Parts: sequence; C-alpha cells; structure tokens
Amino acid sequence: MSHWSISRLREFGMTLDLEHDLDAYRDEHRLAAVLILLYPEEDEPHFVLTRRTDHLPHHAGQISFPGGSIDPDDPDPVFTALREAREEIALADETLEVLGVLDTTLLPSGFAVAPVLAIMDSAPVLKANPDEVEEIFTLPLSLTTDLSRYGKDFVERDGRRRNFHYLNYGDYYIWGATARMLRQLAKQLQEKDSKT
Repeated sequence: MSHWSISRLREFGMTLDLEHDLDAYRDEHRLAAVLILLYPEEDEPHFVLTRRTDHLPHHAGQISFPGGSIDPDDPDPVFTALREAREEIALADETLEVLGVLDTTLLPSGFAVAPVLAIMDSAPVLKANPDEVEEIFTLPLSLTTDLSRYGKDFVERDGRRRNFHYLNYGDYYIWGATARMLRQLAKQLQEKDSKT
C-alpha cells in the first residue's frame, strides 16, 4: 500500500513546472508527449497504462502511457498528451488536473518525450482505440515507488548494447522509456519524502 494519496500527489505537483519547452531537442529528435495519469483505485493511486497494438510502426506491443508525436499545431506538450489520450483511450479530461511536466526522456528511437503528470479524483471511463491500443490496465503506485522491484536488462541492436530498467507486474513486462519514467517519478517522490 502506498502512503502517497491523490492529495499528496497534488502537493508534490506544486513543486513541478507547467511550462516545458522541447525546442532544444527539435533539431535532433522527434518530439512527443505522454500522459502519466493517476487516480484512486483500491485505496491507493493507480497509473493508467496501455499495451500498444502489434501493427504500430513505433514500439508495437509495448506497455506505454497514452501519448504520441507533437503536431506542428500543438501549442505545448500538455495539449499533445491530452489530445493523444482522447484519441487512444477516449479520456474525457474535464475533471483532470495537470500537475506539471517531468524531465524530458530521450529514446534510442530518436524521440524526445515530455512526460505530463496528471491526477483525477475518481476513476475515468476509458475505451481503447483498437487502431492503437490493444489493452488498458492500471498499475499501483506502491509497486513503482519500491525501487528494489526494478530489474536491469539489455538488448543488442546494430552492434550496440542498450541497457534499460524493467518492472514486472503480473503478465506485464514494463521496460524501456515507460519503466524509466516510472522510476524517475519514484525517485522524485522519494526525494520529496526525505525533505518532509
């Protein structure tokens, strides 16, 4: 059980920045944003995660947060993350509260991703877009804040070794950028704990 509640996450959000500029990465990366959404379920906050369909051109079949590429008309990463969440999981965001944007995550695939952290006070009604999302599931915050639960693994592609963290949850193997963002948030929450 996590001692982090939605109200404590709201307090944590006061330390975050809402402004986030990805322009520094524009020349060498494709820009993207994801929505890291938590809401209360079974007396503790849970993350909303998706398993991507197997036919997508990027990160097919992987566990991910709702999100995608930033369109030229998108004013900021928050707009992108919410737009993509509407498209992928039919998230109605009227009662959603954006807490801020976490540090940019750079992917080996060439993306620079802005993770947008948000909360809701009750469970949203979600529906997977079958063109992009195979499954929607939730992950308890208490699992992700236990840093001992993360393992290390690697892949070799094009003669290069790439190390990454992973997290097992039931039949789900969460790795790469998603695990990295979860672990980074867990470390920030631990730092907040140590100062209170």
